[in-house]
Formats: sequence, C-alpha cells, structure tokens
Amino acid sequence: RKYSCVTLSPKQLSVRNLVSYEKQQIPTDAIMFITTKGIRICVRANQQWVQTAIKKIDERRAAKRK
Repeated sequence: RKYSCVTLSPKQLSVRNLVSYEKQQIPTDAIMFITTKGIRICVRANQQWVQTAIKKIDERRAAKRK
C-alpha cells in the first residue's frame, strides 16, 4: 500500500465529495476516504457518520454497475 493513515481528521466530511474508501488496520484502525479531487483523508473507523458514508458509497457503486 502506498498510503497509510498517520493522522486522523477530526472533521466530519460531506458524503457528496467522497468517491471511494479503503479500510486500514495498521498503524491505526481507520478509514481512508478519497474525495472527488483525489485527496485522501483519514478518519476514525468507529464513528457513526463514517459507517453511514461507507454505506452511501457502496450504494452508489452498486447503482453504477446496473
């Protein structure tokens, strides 16, 4: 893996700007979101809004495949 989460953003991100994500356990349990502009932002995986955002991204991907 090229990128890994070292610092975690405390801010809640807008789901509209997120296109993808990667799960990561090392060095910390985090989710790396990738924005429409290609910016990678790491957040704590156990936050409620993060789980909601992941579901939305998965739904969008499934809708595109149809």
